[in-house]
Amino acid sequence: MLGSLGVAIAINSGTNLLLGEISFVSNAAGPVLQLAVSLDYSVFLIHRYEECREHTSDRQEAMVQALCRSTSSILSSGLTTVIGFLALCLMHFQIGPDMGLVLAKGVAISLLTVFLFSPVLILTFSGPLERLHHRPLMPSFRRLGQAVTRVMRPALLVFLVLLVPCYLAQGGANDYYYGSGHIFGPETRLGADTQAIEDIFGESDTYVLMVPKGNTARESALSAAIRQLDVVTDVVSFVDSAGASIPMEFLDESTCSLLISDSYSRMVISVKLPLEGEETFRAVDELRDIAQRFYPDAWLLAGEGVSTLDLKQTVTADMTLVNLLAIGAVFVVLLLSFKSLSLPVMLVLAIEGAIWINLSVPYFMGSPIFYLAYLIISSIQLGATVDYAILMTDRYLENRQRMDRKNAVVETISAVTVSILTSGLTLTVVGFLLGYLSTHGLLSQLGMFLGRGTICSMLIVLLVLPGMLYLLDGLILHTTRNLVLYDPKEGAATHEPHEEARIPAADADAADDVPVSGERGE
Repeated sequence: MLGSLGVAIAINSGTNLLLGEISFVSNAAGPVLQLAVSLDYSVFLIHRYEECREHTSDRQEAMVQALCRSTSSILSSGLTTVIGFLALCLMHFQIGPDMGLVLAKGVAISLLTVFLFSPVLILTFSGPLERLHHRPLMPSFRRLGQAVTRVMRPALLVFLVLLVPCYLAQGGANDYYYGSGHIFGPETRLGADTQAIEDIFGESDTYVLMVPKGNTARESALSAAIRQLDVVTDVVSFVDSAGASIPMEFLDESTCSLLISDSYSRMVISVKLPLEGEETFRAVDELRDIAQRFYPDAWLLAGEGVSTLDLKQTVTADMTLVNLLAIGAVFVVLLLSFKSLSLPVMLVLAIEGAIWINLSVPYFMGSPIFYLAYLIISSIQLGATVDYAILMTDRYLENRQRMDRKNAVVETISAVTVSILTSGLTLTVVGFLLGYLSTHGLLSQLGMFLGRGTICSMLIVLLVLPGMLYLLDGLILHTTRNLVLYDPKEGAATHEPHEEARIPAADADAADDVPVSGERGE
């Protein structure tokens, strides 16, 4: 699996040349995220192949059956992941399109590798694989499935209760960093030096205001108005240094050129403010209002705090668009895949709920987060972990064709838990390693979000989603096209093409009393 994914990562890294250039964030995080996100597909395929080998002696036939049975869930998972990353391309802040293209291309290449290269690799080394096969290190998880059937109702209730406060906390309630001022912490040389300077001299920043030259009286009045702001410690300009009554022609041209150009007069404004924050943004707005009052639509203002405020306004506007598009596109893929109106809503709600819980943790811990990390992880977690919900639902519907809903839940959890844990724990470990090892604040926070978010998604898929599938079984049957059903009276599946499938409520309730089957196929 690692060899197959290594080929996909190498191809993706090489084809980044086609983009001309990529950000160092994409270059550092791209291979790690591609490995973690794409591992699902190899895990799903090889577990299906091992299941088919139990019933088929011919290895190639077993692989054909494994591909036929797993293609739907793998392709749906891959498409939702690709779409989640492509949604980042709509961001105005260009690191979003940069990461979105790199990761979407990487997942697409991983899909092709899993379908075209992994089967060949598995069959080529099937002899050594089978000779080195050892007993399962993990349990069958049938007891977990039985336990889930007992706790899925309270688990679903707790999940629904948490949705509203977590949604509110992860949104506007969080404190955000929008700029680069906090990216390098005290454990880095830059962060340590910056902190040492601020401990002695305090936090400060410098802005530059440019206005049309020629009216020294107006410039003097502008400078006086700026000095009235409490946060302003100094203003350096021609009228402040030379005086409004001294003609510029009397001064040396090289001296004047530091503050006067052909078209503009420059004011250098020193402020006792951090690089970003509500106080900083308030002061920037006040400076803009003053400049607008004296020079309507004819001024320019620059500086770290000014740029950060612009960035805040840009990425905040991006958030709604990116999230809505990602959720909408994933919903459409699930709609076409399952041919159901209810299942896409349930799957998206489950994963979005995990995202809200993940992003609400900083609020309850009182720690600020990078807004860019918040925006990117929303798409990454949605695309990376919706795979687990798709696998769970796909297997549930498959088992529901031959057994009642309670046994279907037990059998599904028993069958998919190993795949989910294998992929999910890998994604969790990769995320936490990135979080703890990276000294770049944005990458570190992305890693922590990824690790914690994957745990949230796994818990919800294993404990909450089965309850949704079980309790809303009747709704699923009435809103899913061409669904094959288990009929407890006849003891076999029935299929009514092009008709809404349904099980009478009495039969569905009675089916709950059927004892849990033993081995697969019994």
